Amino acid sequence: MKYGLILKFLKILVFGKRALWWSTTRAYFMLEKAGRGLLYPFSRIDYAMSLVLKKMGIKRPQGWAVSRNFIQIVAFAGLVLIANPHTKQPLQKNPTVLGQKSIIYTISGGEEIEVEEVFAEIMADTQPVPSWRQGSVQSENDSAGLFLSGVPSRLELSRQSAAGTAFTKPTILPGVQLPGLRTTIVEYEVAPGDSLGSIASDFGVSLATIIWENKLTTRSIIRPGDKLKILPVTGIMHTIKKGDTLKKIALAYQATADAVVRFNKLDEDGTDLIIGERLVIPDGVLVGTPAPRPSNQRIAAPPGSRQTPGASGFIWPSGARTITQYFGLFHHAVDIAGPLATATYAAKAGTVEKAQCGWNNGYGCYIIIDHGGGVKTLYGHHSRLLVSPGDHIEAGQTIALMGNTGKVRGVTGIHLHFEVIVNGVRVNPLGYVR
Repeated sequence: MKYGLILKFLKILVFGKRALWWSTTRAYFMLEKAGRGLLYPFSRIDYAMSLVLKKMGIKRPQGWAVSRNFIQIVAFAGLVLIANPHTKQPLQKNPTVLGQKSIIYTISGGEEIEVEEVFAEIMADTQPVPSWRQGSVQSENDSAGLFLSGVPSRLELSRQSAAGTAFTKPTILPGVQLPGLRTTIVEYEVAPGDSLGSIASDFGVSLATIIWENKLTTRSIIRPGDKLKILPVTGIMHTIKKGDTLKKIALAYQATADAVVRFNKLDEDGTDLIIGERLVIPDGVLVGTPAPRPSNQRIAAPPGSRQTPGASGFIWPSGARTITQYFGLFHHAVDIAGPLATATYAAKAGTVEKAQCGWNNGYGCYIIIDHGGGVKTLYGHHSRLLVSPGDHIEAGQTIALMGNTGKVRGVTGIHLHFEVIVNGVRVNPLGYVR
């Protein structure tokens, strides 16, 4: 089939070349015929000049109109004519005002153009904010805790106009958090599809910050509904103990004492440290602990399927049921379309053989599960994978989220590509799932 397409493409090129040659030759002949009448008077003049030169005994060089010297002279003269008006610009009365020769300048009456500077006036409503010494976890209604003391909580840009253009104040939706202004710890409830990496990115902190504050490990699993404490900045929390000093605390976490003082609003000499109080150490690290990396195991998967496996042990593999393409001669799978991030379920219990993202021969982010007995299932085109190779999977467990990675038709191609493979041969999946 591939070679047939190539042959058709080559035939199209051949016919296109012939059509182009035929059209250009016909156009040339038509232009030549039309131009003969226009060029005839010039040819008569040229012939007469050559006769006069011949009678005078002057031998005219052949092809003088197309000689290199003649073309160079004409090109140089053209450049001089083009550049001449620009050479007079510095001698004008007011060279800083451009376009004095233009039509719009004449219509405007010759008035000089003035540039008006417009400044946006920032009006701030400031609210007192409790410091770290007054609490660490923010309640749901503690909107004041989202901002530094003395920093505007609402930005009002006064309306200004210049030359008919208005600058209007921006709209800041209620509840939207301005980056870099939070000073308190917030408590976040894990939502379906969240991962520690995505949560860290949303709040603008490092993955290690969330893991250290919530006493997690690199193999911890989070689930929807779990509560996580999110620090306002990348760093770590420290509980003051007897004998602690600012310098000692900063060195313990490879941070700077100035940053600790500035963020926690402490005295520069550290005399106001209180035993038992918790401090934020900006950019602090837990010495001796490697920086954690995102993993599929820490993704909060949506709930699994509620279907009961049939006698064969198989269930429907998706939260959507719209089939957009059936099993056929050139398509050895079933395509099930649905919204982005629709849950994909394991069609049968087994062990994950492959779970990887990339092009993968057009499968994109795909999973292969080995069910034993020579039976395997393949799930392709996901936006996110929720399992790793070697994991044991139960029937109906959520293993990935639907997407459009790999060989699909853009954003409209969101679907699950589902295959059933028996002893290395792809068979019709609808013989196993309903």
